Amino acid sequence: MRILFSVLLASIFSACTLPNETQSTGQKIIHDTIEVVTVQIDTVFIEKSGERSPSDFIIAAMLPDWLMQTGILKGLSLSDHLELDCRLNPMYFEADFNGDGNLDVVFPIIDWQTKKKGFAVVHGTSHDLYIVGAGELIKDALSDDMSGYDIWKINRLKVNPPGLDEFGEINKNGPLHLENPSIQIEASDIGGGQIYWNGSEYVYFHQTC
Repeated sequence: MRILFSVLLASIFSACTLPNETQSTGQKIIHDTIEVVTVQIDTVFIEKSGERSPSDFIIAAMLPDWLMQTGILKGLSLSDHLELDCRLNPMYFEADFNGDGNLDVVFPIIDWQTKKKGFAVVHGTSHDLYIVGAGELIKDALSDDMSGYDIWKINRLKVNPPGLDEFGEINKNGPLHLENPSIQIEASDIGGGQIYWNGSEYVYFHQTC
């Protein structure tokens, strides 16, 4: 029994002195504690009505400075239901449509309530605003919605080909004589006509079907 007890004591003593023996050799035992933290981040994007997006600022910067200074456009809006529509290229034209010697501007617009499309013309001197289409039917126009027109350009011809009457026949009034540039609008492979200033208002002259 004494021999067994002595063996047990020797084993216990060896186990207790093992760390000291390890340290005496110059080795160190380092215990690292790693803490893993999981963090969940939720990003919520909230779109607030009435605030302008970054693209709105870019579009506004492309418009003529004098137009933006008039205050007619609030951001890209003309009113609570009319706003600039970037459906056509280029986005706007400048020309002297009323013949007063100053540049005017025209740009596409849309009534976002009815989805009807048209154009807005702003005179450079008076800053008067004229709505063509987008719910406003101008003289001799075929409709108050100009959504179907996908081509536009400035027409500077003084003598323009005759238009068509309500029966599709060549208008007996003959060619359209213009002193000032007009806005030529067309639907692909169909045709269109001219929007021009007649001295008091903008009217439409239909040329092709």
